[in-house]
Amino acid sequence: MNKIKDVYGKQSEYSIQEIMSKYSNSNINSAKPMAWNGFKEFIVVKKIRENNDVISFYFKPKDKSKLLKHKPGQFFTIKLNSKDEKYKDEIRTYSLSMMPNEEFYRISVKKVPSGLISNYLHDKVEVGDIIYGMVPMGLFTINENNKEKPLILISGGIGITPLISMLYEEVEKRKEIFFVQAIQNSDVETFKDEMKEIMKNRDNVRNIVFYSNPKDDDSLGKDYDFKGRVDYSWIKNNLPLNGDFYFCGPPPFMKGIYKALKELGVKEEYINFEFFGPKQDMID
Repeated sequence: MNKIKDVYGKQSEYSIQEIMSKYSNSNINSAKPMAWNGFKEFIVVKKIRENNDVISFYFKPKDKSKLLKHKPGQFFTIKLNSKDEKYKDEIRTYSLSMMPNEEFYRISVKKVPSGLISNYLHDKVEVGDIIYGMVPMGLFTINENNKEKPLILISGGIGITPLISMLYEEVEKRKEIFFVQAIQNSDVETFKDEMKEIMKNRDNVRNIVFYSNPKDDDSLGKDYDFKGRVDYSWIKNNLPLNGDFYFCGPPPFMKGIYKALKELGVKEEYINFEFFGPKQDMID
């Protein structure tokens, strides 16, 4: 039985069938329009380098069918088209990082030294190649009941991928959005130009960028807004605590945000996150 590994390499306790049943917005046995069962073939139609560590891959279905429009925050499960025993049974999940649409899917993959599949994708997968993909899944999505609240999106590093999809969906609908990014420096900033384009001529969105380790030529006030990390004190003094919070990033980053929000009195129902592992690991 194949088991699914997430972007951090942790193995899920669920089989593919169980994952589909638990997280998909269409059951594996249903016949809803545009949905499909198991894996289907996708063609890589674009491969774009975002920064030193991240490459975006754009996929269209080989059968040229319309795609199921994902809910912002959901992930795309892929399997490589390889006969090599080292790769052929490996399955990974990556957050969809684009505006929801029926034409293509995009994942943005960070290459990590020990990442078997991230290295393969970066180094070997090219435009025209085939991969296998499942219906988008995941429960880390916008709560439709909280639309009147300020929307606060907080990303750490590559954790921006599900959140930029949420921003695309909500930017025309919300009166007030805060998008906070925690990044090491400009070398590893993902979607910098894309974020500028989304923000253009909008007064309902504030984009705040933290660099924890800026380069000598990174300019405070131009490239980034704050040096350091997003912490309890900054959240308390700069974000509306009556908002609806969504955050994603490396586990230590997420634990810090979660702890700060709880200590600041934000109710659990307004704290939303994508955490790969038992929730108890998050709150300990």
